[in-house]
Amino acid sequence: MSSKNYTTGKEAIEALNTPENPDDRTHDQIRVVFHIKRRMQERGLTQSQLSEMTGVRQATISQLSRGYIERLHIPTLEKIANALKITDINQLMSLDLESEIMNMANPYDVSFGDKPEN
Repeated sequence: MSSKNYTTGKEAIEALNTPENPDDRTHDQIRVVFHIKRRMQERGLTQSQLSEMTGVRQATISQLSRGYIERLHIPTLEKIANALKITDINQLMSLDLESEIMNMANPYDVSFGDKPEN
């Protein structure tokens, strides 16, 4: 019979929340958030229309609009920015802390003071 030491109850919860090494600090991850969906809405464009204007595949624009993309070529962003007449990259994308994004009701349609007028 092997004798293993197990931590249970309150001690187990505290152990999960306490790093083994006090110098190990968890860092908030930075995420790229695209604002393409909002920019298309402001201009009354569909994904298909933006695709035709830019030569970028509609599937790529769809992924960007939903925030689901792992890689993107800078020329693709340039084509989209040119088509939408965007000169400030913050209108197209931003870098946000993951904790802030995940606390929002709609993490991929983030607004930074550029709210549409009613």
